[in-house]
Amino acid sequence: MLRIFWIVLLLPLVDLLLTAFLLGHYGTPFLLWLLVTAVAGMLLIGLAKSGLRATLMALQSGNGQVAGGSLWRILASARAFFAGALLLFPGVLSDVVALVVLLLPARLVSTTAVGPRSANDEVIEAEFHEVREVRPAIEDGRTPRP
Repeated sequence: MLRIFWIVLLLPLVDLLLTAFLLGHYGTPFLLWLLVTAVAGMLLIGLAKSGLRATLMALQSGNGQVAGGSLWRILASARAFFAGALLLFPGVLSDVVALVVLLLPARLVSTTAVGPRSANDEVIEAEFHEVREVRPAIEDGRTPRP
């Protein structure tokens, strides 16, 4: 437990020192990299927020399709929000951790892990009736619009 405490405590310090070293070594291109990752972090946080909002609204409306995979969708939004926050924080190690967070659990939020599925997903059973409506002609020979 003490090791985790020291890792959590030293990680931002090492990230800050590495960022200062790279900024001094590369200058403006590295500063542009930090700016691009900050913008990407803000966009990722916005997407995570809208995805979470859409999932919660679908759950509130009682959409049955979303209910089975709602936990996975909420976790995907939380994962994207956490990665966006790490990208927003200026630092190389935090960017690497954000990319790892985005790439590693991608299998967990895939459509196959959403929930139980029926044995045959390709067949939809239904009935239909064809209704043909005869419209009377107007005096000038055109048919009226519905």
